[in-house]
Amino acid sequence: MKTIYKLFILSLFILLVFPSCSDDNKEDVEISDPVNGSISPVGSFTVEPTSNENELLVKWVNPTNRDLDLVEISYKEITMDVSTHAFTPGHVLLPAQSEKKNEYLLKVPYWATYEVAVVAINKAGKRSVAKSRTVTPYHEKEEEPGIKLPAMLERAHSYMTSVIALYFGKSSRSCWRSNYPYNGGAYWDGDALVWGQGAGLSAFVAMREAAKGSEIENEYKSMDEKMFTGIQYFCQMDRNILAYSVYPAAGNDRFFDDNVWIGLDMIDWYTETNEMRYLTQAKVVWNYLKDHGWDETCGGGIHWKELNEPSTSKHSCSTGPAAVLGCKMYLATHDQEYLDWAIKYYDYMINVLQDKSDHLFFDNVRPNTENPNLPGDIEKNKYSYNSGQPLQAACLLYKITGEQKYLDEAYAIAKSCHKKWFMPYRSKELNLSFNILSPGHAWFNTIMCRGFFELYSIDNDRKYIDDIEKSLLHAWSSSCHQSNNLLNDDDLRGGTSKNSWEILMQGALVELYARLAVLERENR
Repeated sequence: MKTIYKLFILSLFILLVFPSCSDDNKEDVEISDPVNGSISPVGSFTVEPTSNENELLVKWVNPTNRDLDLVEISYKEITMDVSTHAFTPGHVLLPAQSEKKNEYLLKVPYWATYEVAVVAINKAGKRSVAKSRTVTPYHEKEEEPGIKLPAMLERAHSYMTSVIALYFGKSSRSCWRSNYPYNGGAYWDGDALVWGQGAGLSAFVAMREAAKGSEIENEYKSMDEKMFTGIQYFCQMDRNILAYSVYPAAGNDRFFDDNVWIGLDMIDWYTETNEMRYLTQAKVVWNYLKDHGWDETCGGGIHWKELNEPSTSKHSCSTGPAAVLGCKMYLATHDQEYLDWAIKYYDYMINVLQDKSDHLFFDNVRPNTENPNLPGDIEKNKYSYNSGQPLQAACLLYKITGEQKYLDEAYAIAKSCHKKWFMPYRSKELNLSFNILSPGHAWFNTIMCRGFFELYSIDNDRKYIDDIEKSLLHAWSSSCHQSNNLLNDDDLRGGTSKNSWEILMQGALVELYARLAVLERENR
């Protein structure tokens, strides 16, 4: 009897001490086991430079997870020059509590641009998806006593320095990467197509001019060779025609407008340096446009595309800048052929592609269905650069010929461009009201602004220049300006977020700061 009683007591003890493992409790067991289930990433993650050199303030909120154990903060340099630093990425492990707000002062070894990531880790060692940010710590520049760049040149130089660090020479070639950050998978090791290469070159040539006579002039001079080498990868012989291709190999697409932008950079580069190789390349582009871009389809004008699916339409984006190129070639060489063709290109824009109601320009015209040598249907979209280039051409033709009709037309185009592609804005950062460049395609708008700068060189009226300048001053001092020293290019007012930036847009905005820096120097 005592034995039976003892067995009963032992059974009761087992039931009380060890819970049931029936199916009803199976879910609870799995939830409490950290091996089962994923772990969420951290929230509200930010990384900001402090006022101390080589220090970053990392903030985040831990995920809601009762099995949370650690948070790992890692960092790696993304602008590393292996000839300068032998750098090993670093990481820090911190104990973590669910849902807790955290701050951590991260010390990095030297001034550079870093990618900082945070990962949550549970007790079983499972890792969350990483949250990452790119940031450059504060750096007090070491300047020679008494040397200080003018304000706009300082902005332009700072911006260009970051753009070069983030985009240039990242593959085995000395040319521009398409996007920052680079996530792999893009064509040609991530380097940009020729359009983006041209934007990087435009930024450099503009900085070359802006730096003239300053303490940084030699810094940009020293880059001539690698910048020229980079763009020349794209200059290809195809069908016995030499021109710049989309990719640096024969047999791929080739566009007339891609070429004309490079031609304009080359003639500006030549004007700045008197180095003959730049004039030679400008002539390569000129001959390509004149001999292969212009024909009697649509009554004249320059095609958009040569290879591999040639266009039959004639486009403002190729014909308008060809007129500007002709004027600049004439001013550099005084060869009458350039001026004659510049007038021919300009007249086609005015007679065929201009909307007479507002003096702006349509995108393109297709061949007449009955007679392809006559203009047919017009694609009536209007883009800022397609009107900015005839504006610049009109100004240049006025400078060359002195004919008032060109200046009158320039004023009419400028007025409509300003009305359409600027908007009223109140900047709390500047405490000013002005007309800011409207949200949109930064490269298109920069090409348009070349026309406003050309007009200013004639009449010295800052009406339009002031709005361009205030737009960029606001962008620099607002949330548009990012911790990686790039600008959110889609809206200069700020208030947008981006996690990828194109060289096409960043190069364009550098050009604007550089052109303003030139005016700053001339007005001192």
